[in-house]
Amino acid sequence: MKPAGTRRRSRRVLLVISLLAITLVTLDSAGAFEPVRSGASDVLAPVTDGVHWLTTPFRNAWAGMSGYGNLETENRRLRKQLDELKAKGITDSNDREQLKRLTAQLNIGFVGDIPTEVARVASGPRNNFEDHRLEIDKGSAAGLAVGMPVVTKAGLVGRLERVSRDRSVVQLATDPAFVIGVRVAQTQDLGIGHGAGTDKPFVVDRGIELTDAIKPGNAVVTSGLARAIMPPDIPVGLVSEVVPDPADSSLLLRVDFAAQFSQLDVVQVLKWTPPT
Repeated sequence: MKPAGTRRRSRRVLLVISLLAITLVTLDSAGAFEPVRSGASDVLAPVTDGVHWLTTPFRNAWAGMSGYGNLETENRRLRKQLDELKAKGITDSNDREQLKRLTAQLNIGFVGDIPTEVARVASGPRNNFEDHRLEIDKGSAAGLAVGMPVVTKAGLVGRLERVSRDRSVVQLATDPAFVIGVRVAQTQDLGIGHGAGTDKPFVVDRGIELTDAIKPGNAVVTSGLARAIMPPDIPVGLVSEVVPDPADSSLLLRVDFAAQFSQLDVVQVLKWTPPT
């Protein structure tokens, strides 16, 4: 057992400690230590800020690493969605344009009751029109045959030169070997014309007399005479130049094509063959 003196000293120490604790709690509740606390915060603030600045990249890096997988997945999803929308827009735009061009080829007034077949240009013109040929995506399976005229809503394009089951080759009216009978609509004068090459007017150099009253702007159409290789009244183009040839007592006509050969993508084939 501890001596009585020792027990008394222990009680006094405990009492002093207890009183001190009560005093400190009382002073703190009264705000007596607030200046000290604020001063300590001010002193430590640069250190705290420095630690925060130093650790920020590491904390950001950790946050980035922990969220990187989700962010990358979301980015991939958004990129895919954007690509799909762009592709759909392009497809829709292309479909609308194709429908517009196909529709434009319907109800061509000058074909009359001749059956037609709409076809798309499948390839060519090869060699930049130098061979004056192009290929379309229809052939004998669609009822096409050699010699049938090829047109657009604007006018004459050429005629079928070769036909297979699902493809046909068109001889363009720009070919110098493409020769047809024509008629000037305003005067009803008849002549014979031919192609003159790529980006050049159609030339009528036979049959037009020197005294015929033909003027620039007159329309030229296929003649449609008996045994002609074209049905009548297919527009060829408009006269751009009238050149007198006194030595031959005739007129040479240069005719700008009605059809735009550089923009051919949809054509119509007239299911008409020359009489034999």
